Amino acid sequence: MTKSVLVRTASSNYEVIIDKFLLKNYNFQWLAENKQILIVKDSQVPEKFLKSLKENLERLNPLKLISIEIETNEETKSIEGIQPIYEILNRNKFNRDCVIISLGGGITTDMTGFVASSYLRGVSLIQIPSTLLAQVDAAIGGKTGINFQGAKNNIGAFYQPSLVLIDVNLLSSLGKNEISEGLAEIIKHSLIADKSLFFQLEQKINNGAIENDTDLIKIIYESSLIKSSIVSNDEKELGDRALLNFGHTYGHAFESSMSLKGFSHGQAVGLGMICASKLSMLLGNIEAEEFERIKNVIQAAGLPNKLPDDFNYSEFKEAMSRDKKILSNKLRFITLNSIGRAQISENIDENTLLESLKI
Repeated sequence: MTKSVLVRTASSNYEVIIDKFLLKNYNFQWLAENKQILIVKDSQVPEKFLKSLKENLERLNPLKLISIEIETNEETKSIEGIQPIYEILNRNKFNRDCVIISLGGGITTDMTGFVASSYLRGVSLIQIPSTLLAQVDAAIGGKTGINFQGAKNNIGAFYQPSLVLIDVNLLSSLGKNEISEGLAEIIKHSLIADKSLFFQLEQKINNGAIENDTDLIKIIYESSLIKSSIVSNDEKELGDRALLNFGHTYGHAFESSMSLKGFSHGQAVGLGMICASKLSMLLGNIEAEEFERIKNVIQAAGLPNKLPDDFNYSEFKEAMSRDKKILSNKLRFITLNSIGRAQISENIDENTLLESLKI
């Protein structure tokens, strides 16, 4: 059964549509008919999905239908990495009425979104996220960006898509670790905003995971509702949208740590949520029993639950000092008041920060 979430922001409104077989069956006519269309495909997305999307779009007789494949990792998420996309748009004389479609994971949605925001000062964008992590996080909300000089996403823009299609069939090509990464973001949404969703996840994940597509669509829908509600109220992260960074202040610093080299974004955020929950406990906001429940669910989801023995605290602190969430020279942490409620915390002393890493 198709689920739909409406995102309403100051700059635009758009739908997030969740179902099976959307690449094959969705009617793009209202947005893409008689347009120049560029599909930016993540190299990790199987060709059969691109073929299905192209066959669907070709029925609209587009003026042009071109695809480009990009390699996606933290190194290619850069100025150099997006240059080939600009080049193909420019070489084929794409105009301001064109449509760019992103087909890939979170790095693809970030890179493609930034290109769409800046090419000819902004063109139509459709996000088709191919990973669970991108489906519940990166594709919704209009954050776009690339990395620069070792800092994550420090060049970018807020730019809302015209449409987000979440086709759960794309998840069939993912491994267990990639599903775990997506579960990290869904757990995050439940912890900051929906206690009942956390209890639901606690039961399902601890009992062995999500059972079928119907369960998956329902959980993605409930998670997307939380993200869309927060984004709708605070498009440019001037207030409550910062709550979506729960676990990310730690997580981004972990991603920059050599001792955690090889950790994915989802794994780093999962570990970051455990640390942020420990910080919440140290501040007296949640009980030790709640902390253990959170830690157990994150572990049951297949995410790491401890730091390596060679973890370098100095390296971690240096990475935190480059965090773009610093405002007025204050590093902000998102902490929990309880399961399902979060707040912004500042002025955390170093001893408490160090203690929160002892998980």
